[in-house]
Amino acid sequence: MKSKSMFLGVLALAFILPHQAFGEVNPPEKALEQMVTEIHATYQKINDLEARFIQKVEILDFNTPYISKGKLFIKKGKMFWDYQEPSKQQIFVDGGGFLYYVPDHKQVIRSKVGGHSDSHLPLKLLSGRGKLDEDFEISFDIEPPLPGAPAHLRLVPKKKMGLIKIVITLLPAPEVGGLIIEEVVLHEENGNISTSTFEDIKINQGLADGLFVFKIPEGIEVLDAP
Repeated sequence: MKSKSMFLGVLALAFILPHQAFGEVNPPEKALEQMVTEIHATYQKINDLEARFIQKVEILDFNTPYISKGKLFIKKGKMFWDYQEPSKQQIFVDGGGFLYYVPDHKQVIRSKVGGHSDSHLPLKLLSGRGKLDEDFEISFDIEPPLPGAPAHLRLVPKKKMGLIKIVITLLPAPEVGGLIIEEVVLHEENGNISTSTFEDIKINQGLADGLFVFKIPEGIEVLDAP
């Protein structure tokens, strides 16, 4: 399911946002500006992150959504998506490289993050190689949150990238004095809707570097994505 590889990294896109907007009631414009301004500073507090995820893809004209589960690991620009249900799949992102491994298909899809590929833009943002407000029009999807309440942000791409909008729900993360993502909803131009929720989030647990290293097994076909 090649299109899924583009979706995977998007789910993680803004994993950490600042907590300041939750601590005081500000005008919408100011609260929004604080979130965007402090996002990269907050990333610096996160050495690594681990979470369980559930993804639901609602495909236009199909009654039954596609649901998958697994674990996500992040460490300073590196990501490892370990899909466990309903089938084994693995995604590795390291700097500008992207590997999508499907054991049952005996294939690895190799691509790059960023460059001229708009579909990889959220991965670039997550790794700290892009700026949120440069690539998206940002607004509150629901009225600005009161202190302690969830925040809902709407991200509308400034240029074509296959998405109409992304809506993220954020909750406070006392461990780093910021916000972490609880849910991401992708509204694609083709009418599909993809939802991801994150649970049991663990921050700065000291994840080993080896967890993010993938050695291509012998006999596996390697395909380079355009």
